[in-house]
Amino acid sequence: MRPRPLIGFVAALCAGAVVAAACGSTPIDVSVPDLDDATPEAAETDEPAPTPTPRPEPTPTPEPVGRADIPEDTEFEQGPRLAVQTADGQLVTMLGDGSNAIPLTDPDEGRFNHSPRWSDDGNRVAWVAAEPPGGAVSLRSSRFDGSAWGDVALRDEPFHLEWDVSGSQVATLSSIPGGRLELGVIDIDGDLGYRPIDQGAPYWFAWNTDADGFLVNANGLRLDLVPIDGPSQVLEQNPGRFQAPSWLNDPTQLIYADRQDGQEFLVVAGAEGSGRRALISYDGYLQFSASAESGLLALHVIDPSLAPIPDVITASFQPGPEIVDATDPIPRNQLTIMALFGGDPFVLYPPPGDFPSFPVRAFWWSSDGQLAWILETDPGDRDCASETARWRLQFWTGTDFVDGPTFVPTATFACDYVPGFDQLDQSVSFWSPDGTLFTYAGIDPLTGERGIWNHQVGTFLDPALVAEGEIAVWSPQNAGSAAASAL
Repeated sequence: MRPRPLIGFVAALCAGAVVAAACGSTPIDVSVPDLDDATPEAAETDEPAPTPTPRPEPTPTPEPVGRADIPEDTEFEQGPRLAVQTADGQLVTMLGDGSNAIPLTDPDEGRFNHSPRWSDDGNRVAWVAAEPPGGAVSLRSSRFDGSAWGDVALRDEPFHLEWDVSGSQVATLSSIPGGRLELGVIDIDGDLGYRPIDQGAPYWFAWNTDADGFLVNANGLRLDLVPIDGPSQVLEQNPGRFQAPSWLNDPTQLIYADRQDGQEFLVVAGAEGSGRRALISYDGYLQFSASAESGLLALHVIDPSLAPIPDVITASFQPGPEIVDATDPIPRNQLTIMALFGGDPFVLYPPPGDFPSFPVRAFWWSSDGQLAWILETDPGDRDCASETARWRLQFWTGTDFVDGPTFVPTATFACDYVPGFDQLDQSVSFWSPDGTLFTYAGIDPLTGERGIWNHQVGTFLDPALVAEGEIAVWSPQNAGSAAASAL
């Protein structure tokens, strides 16, 4: 497996600390170097223009290097699909049962391909293609069938990608010299290449609903509205301790944490911070995820000294009351849900009573308002890449609590997808579009079988091993439904 000097939130977050105290109290220089080369304008002249010389016919453009060699007779089946990253850094899309597998990358090229991301319409996949060690890097994209190929050369290797709502731009986060992270934007269908937007460390963001800017939580010191073109606008000068903000549409809502009179609050506000309303107070380090479909928020507060490296969290988890008074700080170490419009929070985990409880590592909403979360039942040796921990899935279907399988997570899942799960929740889904399957990457602790597993939520069926791979993410809807195949 490839070493991961850049890939993954653990390696990239402020040398292993997100909170402002760990990053220092001096704001980080967020100036962005001008990477555009000036092009001198052609000088005006009174001389008549020369007669143009007939141009030869253009040479046909060769197939781009790195594109998968797909047989001409391959049948491309539309439907919900998985994008799977294999152990040797190749990408394949396939139907949910593992059939109709279509390679997107060429192993003979010698690049390690990672971070597959579906556009919101399920039409395209973007990913990072890196030539190890320290060689050429580019952002590549294609349709699920390998057509409509795109390749944009990059200076630094991104560890995180997010499509905008229009499916025409991809935002990237990259580690750059000086211990900083850089937010950049790539116009997939244009000729603008890579545009640096902002810098900081740590760095969390949410695309706005017009696809022309971001809500940014950077340095642990600033919460800004950062447009792609134009000056930034300060939203809050003293944000609370939290990770990724959220920007929801219909109605437009910003969700973030701030601090007032020494108390931290999770708040909702309008597009420019108007109508700010506090939902709940908390004391600690907040992780949250919003479900626009169900109108619910999932919340989890941990000890700030233990953030943001979940593989060293050892806090004591105590059973708490089922209902929490919304006027009091939300208890730490409890997975809680509440309505976006406010009201009393409801504790999902741990259950009340004398039950053994385990650390909650991450949680994800489905498109129909179900919630999945991971419990760390055995931390192993606490190295996320060692593949010695044991995790267990649990689910809330909206009405019932359902236990899921126990598994050993792959290093890619544990190191690259769980620490920053609330940021990744805005760009990846482990839930199938219809909410019936939850997909995870891991090892069966009883049989030793390794790969991509589908668990059918709410049934007594064993998880199904559908493919080899280190991580898999679902298309938000039927892949290829937005346009006809170009092949």
